[in-house]
Amino acid sequence: MILFRYLSREVFQAMAVIAFVVFMIAAGSRLARYLSDAAAGALSGELVGWLLLYRLPGFLELILPISFFLAIMLAHGRLYVDHEIQVLSSAGFGESRLIRLTMVQGLFVMALTAVVVFWLRPAAEAGIQQVRADQKSMTEFDLLIPGRFQALSSGERVTYVQSMTEDQRLENIFITERDRDQERLNPDVVTMVAEGGETRVDASGNRFLVLRNGSRYQLSKSQGARQIIEFKEFGQRLARHRYEINRLAVKEQSLVALIDLDSAEAWAEIQWRFSLILMIPILVLLAIPLGRVEPREGRFARIAPGIVLCFLYLVLLSGARSAVESGQLAVIPGLFLVHLGFLLLSLILARPFGSNRLGAGWASLGGREHN
Repeated sequence: MILFRYLSREVFQAMAVIAFVVFMIAAGSRLARYLSDAAAGALSGELVGWLLLYRLPGFLELILPISFFLAIMLAHGRLYVDHEIQVLSSAGFGESRLIRLTMVQGLFVMALTAVVVFWLRPAAEAGIQQVRADQKSMTEFDLLIPGRFQALSSGERVTYVQSMTEDQRLENIFITERDRDQERLNPDVVTMVAEGGETRVDASGNRFLVLRNGSRYQLSKSQGARQIIEFKEFGQRLARHRYEINRLAVKEQSLVALIDLDSAEAWAEIQWRFSLILMIPILVLLAIPLGRVEPREGRFARIAPGIVLCFLYLVLLSGARSAVESGQLAVIPGLFLVHLGFLLLSLILARPFGSNRLGAGWASLGGREHN
């Protein structure tokens, strides 16, 4: 038990550091993209935090297996570099026992990953759908940033607001847009300048942009004419897009709901969720031989090949998932074919270091020299 606690502390401390670093890189990259969209006016700043929060389970379902795999390599590598493994070997602690102890640690990571993939991520995906619905239901003027020219309506309209009060009143407004009611090749260009404005909602729920004390300029390119209208108050209805939440999206469905759907896409999602759990014991079998290093090599000697191997594992799983969804790969064997391949690879990696009796596990380290 003392030895198990010692090895677990080594593994999980390394895992925590690796998971934190990878998480910060992934979350930072995603946050930078959201902030960029918010700065450009394509995303409400109020939704950035929620989107990032809902993305966390998606990060964790990949980070947990990867960080555990690399942590095993680092922790076991240190045992070899510091010659602690020789001490354990002389005390009768064979590699088969090391595998069993590491598998017990893996059970904890598997349980944690199961909570993420079966409960947290589906709930988070539903949250993302709701955030998207909230974003789509906003009018363009809900996304205005004072002091900046913004292209709205897919570039059909450019808007500038000098300032915005706390009660959403606009000051010094400039709007230029093409007349969308005209279908000719050279539609009129309409420009409006106003001292102030605000949005109002009528009894039917329609929203209007009401401009005060301004001018409306309309330039006809085809006729070479222009029209200028002075106004004290001018109202324009704001388009509000309805966004239907896709409640059949497989990523947000529970396991029971996915089984009821009984589609190729649903079975691909089911296999993906189980694969993220099933890959953990296989990664354990891969990490232990990769973590066996010579003292002169250092504990980080095989980290790069390990990262490549883990990345390849996930890429092949993702490719198999897409193949099952499209019908190019049968549901059975589906993603399990990838797991079988990497399980065989772990046995191949183990052979130079242990006995030839694969059924008995890997060889004991006691009294055995490795070339």
